[in-house]
Amino acid sequence: MGLSRFKKAACVILTAAVLAGLLAGCGKQAAEGDVQSNGSKTDDTEEAQKTITYWTWVPTDSQWKLCYDAFQKKYPNIKVEFWRGEKPDYDKKLQVAMAAGQGPDVLGMQVGAMLKQYEKNLEPIKPLADSKWGSGWESKLSEAATKQTLASDGTLVALPINFTAQEFVIYNKTLFDEAGIKDVPKTYDEWLDVNKKLTAKGIIPVAFGGKDGWHCDDLFIALSNQFGPGKVYEAEAGKLSWTDKTFVDTMGAIKKLFDNVFQKGALGVATYPDARDQYFYSRKAAMFPTGTWHVSFTVAPSGEKFGTKIENDETGMFILPKIGPYDPVAIAGVDTAIAINKDSKNKDAAWELFSFMAMDEGQQIMAETVQGSPSRKGITVSLDSVKFQSEKDAINAANKIVAESKYKRQLDYPELSDALGVAVQDVAAGKPIDKALEELQKVSEKIKR
Repeated sequence: MGLSRFKKAACVILTAAVLAGLLAGCGKQAAEGDVQSNGSKTDDTEEAQKTITYWTWVPTDSQWKLCYDAFQKKYPNIKVEFWRGEKPDYDKKLQVAMAAGQGPDVLGMQVGAMLKQYEKNLEPIKPLADSKWGSGWESKLSEAATKQTLASDGTLVALPINFTAQEFVIYNKTLFDEAGIKDVPKTYDEWLDVNKKLTAKGIIPVAFGGKDGWHCDDLFIALSNQFGPGKVYEAEAGKLSWTDKTFVDTMGAIKKLFDNVFQKGALGVATYPDARDQYFYSRKAAMFPTGTWHVSFTVAPSGEKFGTKIENDETGMFILPKIGPYDPVAIAGVDTAIAINKDSKNKDAAWELFSFMAMDEGQQIMAETVQGSPSRKGITVSLDSVKFQSEKDAINAANKIVAESKYKRQLDYPELSDALGVAVQDVAAGKPIDKALEELQKVSEKIKR
C-alpha cells in the first residue's frame, strides 16, 4: 500500500537491523550453460519466448522498470505483461479475474485477510523452493516475515518482498518552521496545539485518507494498542468481545481525531492519491498519516516528492502521538508479498520472476527504493541521495521500528477487516460507538475459526 520510487545506490550504507543481507546471485555470472541456484540456465537464448502476467500494487511503475530491466538481462526470453493499480483498484480487478479463472500468473499479495481470501488459489512454495534453491534457503529470509505468508493450514503460499509498519505521520518540517513549530507532537494535546499554529498560517494541518477501509483498520489497530496492548488480537481470535472497554475507548479517540485533528471531509478522501497529492504534495497540508513505506518519497532523483510543490522542503516522520494510557507502538507486517497462481499455464517462467523478486536482484532494487525494510537478510541501502538529515533519520527510524515491532498489522479474516473499517467510518460519521461495536461483534461471532 505505500508507494514510492527509486534512487541510485551510493556509498553510505544503512543496515536494516533484523531485516538485512547480501543477495546471493549478485556475484559474477555463471559460465554459459551452467545451472544456477534457482535451477535456470544462464544461456536460454535458444528457448522459446514465454509471456507471463504480473499484477500488483507494488512495485510502482518506476520501481518495476528497474526490476524488469534487470530481469530481462537475466531472462531475455521471458516477457512480463505488467499491470499495477492503486490497492483498491487492484483488489477489485483481482477479485473479478480470479473468480473467472483468469487471474495473472504472478500476483501481489497482502498478508492477513487478503492472503486468506486467495490461499486456495496460490501455488505451494516450499516444494519448488526446496527443489530450486536447495536446503537452508529459509535462513536467508526474515523468519517473522515468512510466518505471515502461511496459509491457514500452514502451507507456504507466498514470500514477502518487504516489511512495513503503521501508523506514522509524514510531516513538512519547512512548514513547521515557518509556523514557529519546533517539535513534532508527541501527545494529543500537543497535536491540537500544532494544528492551531498551522491553521493560523492558513495551512491545513493533517490530510487523512478516511475513505479507505484499510487505513481505518490500520488506525484502529495501532491506536487500540495504546488502550489495551494486544487486546485487538484477542478479539480477532474470538477470545474478547469487540464491545470491550478497550475498543470503546479506542473508538472515542478515533472520533476525537476525525473531529479535531484530521481535515474536514476526511471520510471522503482516499489516502492515495488524494490525501497525498491534493493536500500534502500540493503544500496545502503539513501532515500526512501513512506507513513507513512512504519515507522513500524523499529519495532523489525519482522519489515522489520531486517535481511537486514540496520538492525543496525538508520533511520527516513521527509515530502516531500518544492518545491512550500506553505508549504508541508500531503495527508491522509484510506490506507486499508475491505469489504464483495455482492455475498458471506458465509456472516455470512464473517461478523465475517470483524468485527474482523474493530472493534475487528484485530484493536489492526494492530495498534501494526504501519501499519498506527488506525481508531478505543482509540487504544494504545507500542514503547518499537523501538531502536532509531529518529524512535520513526517518528512514533509519522506520527500519529500526519495523525490526523491533511485536504487533502485527493485518487481521486474518477478510470479513472482520471489512467490518472494522466500516465501524471506524461509521463512528467518525456520528454513529454511536456502542452500536458500531455491537455490529462488529456480530460479524466476529459468525467467523469460523
